Amino acid sequence: MIISSLISTYFQPSTNDKEFEKWIATALSAVLDFLENRDGFKIHSDKSPSEISKIFNSSKIPNKGESIARVLNETIENIIKNSVRVSNPYFIGHMTGATPNFLLICDIIISALNQNVVKIETALSATYVEWQTLCWLHRLIYDRSENFYSKVLQNSDTAIGNCCSGGTVGNITALVAARNKAFPNIHKKGIYLSYQKEKCKRAVVIVSERGHYSIKKACAIMGIGEENVISVPCHLFTNKINLSELKKIIKKLTVEKVKIIAIIGIAAGTETGNVDDLSSLAKICKDNNIWFHVDAAWGGALLLSKTHKKIVKGIKNADSVVIDGHKFLYLTLSHSSVLFKNKNSLDTIRHTANYIIRDGSVDLGRTTLEGSRRFDSLKLWFTLKVLGQEGYDLLIKNAIKNAFLLAKLASEHPSFEVTSQPETSIITYRYIPKELKMRMVLAKKIHVTENKKFLAELKNHSFGKKEDFIRVTKKVNSALNKINTNLQKEQRKNGKSFISRTTLQTVWKSQEIVVLRAVPFHPLTNNETLAEILREQEELGNKLFAKIRKRIMNEEAQAIRFFSDFLI
Repeated sequence: MIISSLISTYFQPSTNDKEFEKWIATALSAVLDFLENRDGFKIHSDKSPSEISKIFNSSKIPNKGESIARVLNETIENIIKNSVRVSNPYFIGHMTGATPNFLLICDIIISALNQNVVKIETALSATYVEWQTLCWLHRLIYDRSENFYSKVLQNSDTAIGNCCSGGTVGNITALVAARNKAFPNIHKKGIYLSYQKEKCKRAVVIVSERGHYSIKKACAIMGIGEENVISVPCHLFTNKINLSELKKIIKKLTVEKVKIIAIIGIAAGTETGNVDDLSSLAKICKDNNIWFHVDAAWGGALLLSKTHKKIVKGIKNADSVVIDGHKFLYLTLSHSSVLFKNKNSLDTIRHTANYIIRDGSVDLGRTTLEGSRRFDSLKLWFTLKVLGQEGYDLLIKNAIKNAFLLAKLASEHPSFEVTSQPETSIITYRYIPKELKMRMVLAKKIHVTENKKFLAELKNHSFGKKEDFIRVTKKVNSALNKINTNLQKEQRKNGKSFISRTTLQTVWKSQEIVVLRAVPFHPLTNNETLAEILREQEELGNKLFAKIRKRIMNEEAQAIRFFSDFLI
């Protein structure tokens, strides 16, 4: 191929090119076939990961180019057909799922325009779309006056937030702003000199044990250190931060003259979907002059629901908030935003360069940690225009209804136990063989009973000593952990449906429990879908339990006594 041929073939506008139209039609048809899945292919490909890896095992860059038709066919056969069908209503295991069909149009526009929103010279109208979208979100959270927004909407001297590629970058941005407020010169002088000036030997960030892993990642990147992320216990089942424990921690750190950079409220946790008491956290932060950040990557969308926005009451008092569009706002990857109550919070990370983001410019890159970015704000702007708050309200109400429905089905089922309080559209539960469920429910009640009552219950039910009781429950829960782990793996392998899993101390204090984690926010997921998923899980669980039932009884005499009513 010569250069003139390459240019004319691939870089000329192709509005009248029949060949180009054919490529587009072929690609679109393959994508729609994948999304519709009329042939009923598995959610995860028929091929195993090891089989798929062999397709892509060459480390050499191709020397000569191939035809579009050939490469496109290879893409369809090897990539599209071996992708995860996250848009399937039976795929309810993660926060990545169905998106409105019109977002395909947005993604085509974004790729075709190829606007780089770091600077207005490569993103003209895109700059103002992003500004407007950030103002919409800021108003949703903080609801400031019309005068406030008229002043900041297109003012290059202020920055009320950033669009970013994900919640991780949003959390890092917020915590950098919090750190820079706690140590005013740290952005230029560095950690060592700033700590010295403030006579500080240690600085920390506080978050509940349900905090997202990106918090530790952020602190590692910022030089604070992962070990200086202080984890606060949560209440069992509700998974909300224990405010009494938090106050004790703050008091202890204050006595030790440790600098608290920020306290983070969770709205809602990615594992269980529960929301901290944001109003109380805001008051604690205000009383102690501590930055209050809310990680609302999942739960921030609730602000669009008239019915459910009360769940995140108190969020307006946060100094900073992260909301992900590619989660509960149903956008395609990737879209996130970080918003700040104070319009000057981002001034400490404001930067310039000679060739872009110059002083006085309106370039969006002035206050972002990221450099080059896609025009992804178009997706939220477009979707809010099409659906409006009313449309989002309907979607969110339906998603939360699904979570409560699944919780009801699981709690009333003889072979399942709900392991977290439903609040948003995430729910955790686990399989328990029906012959053990009632005994484990009783054991759990005894487990959380304090002192004299605990010992009385043990005596009444002939469990023996407290140590024996704890040892037996740990052994049984360990066996159930293996069953639920293998159940989840088998369900994924079967490919009919998908639920994720995690490990939590959410129902048994000081015992790690493997739970099944569902995120049933797909608009097409319904009662029948959820019931069918549970039926498959019960069948898999029963088969797995049958294999170890005899071994458990033979290995542990105490377990035999513990389950004697059911197993003898």
